[in-house]
Amino acid sequence: MYAIVFREGRKLFVNLKGEEIDMKVYVMVVSFLLAVFASSVVFAADAGSIKNIEGEAWIVRDGKQIPAKKGMRLRENDTLKTGHDGVMGVFLRDDTIISMGPNSEMVLAVFIFQPRTDEFGMFTRFLKGSFTYISGVMARLNPESVKIETPVSMVSIRGTHFLINVKD
Repeated sequence: MYAIVFREGRKLFVNLKGEEIDMKVYVMVVSFLLAVFASSVVFAADAGSIKNIEGEAWIVRDGKQIPAKKGMRLRENDTLKTGHDGVMGVFLRDDTIISMGPNSEMVLAVFIFQPRTDEFGMFTRFLKGSFTYISGVMARLNPESVKIETPVSMVSIRGTHFLINVKD
């Protein structure tokens, strides 16, 4: 805890012991803490990114369908789609890799990856099409936290990779 005091016309910061803290140091520490907090909030919302695309591909976000582009950041509740000639490769923050074939659709419903606080959760729906899945760090640290749903089944991940084809 710090307080602002005025001595001899100067503004000083002092700790609970009454020790003076240099203003420049105080500003740097506060700026650093604000930057860390702001980046963790932004980073927490970020689930991963699109690494490659060929053909037609889209993201449906907040009810709007937008063309997918290489490097585009992904968020929870994004729906990813590929067209009849489309393929898309996705890397998630925990190093999970998902490849989508033509005419595929998936929803990244939940993605929580906070290893410092042991908070993990991934819930993905593969709605139609073909997918290759390679598990990342989350499946190794907390395998129960990773779930993949298809229209006819639910898969729990135990640190693996698989290929799945979901028929319309």
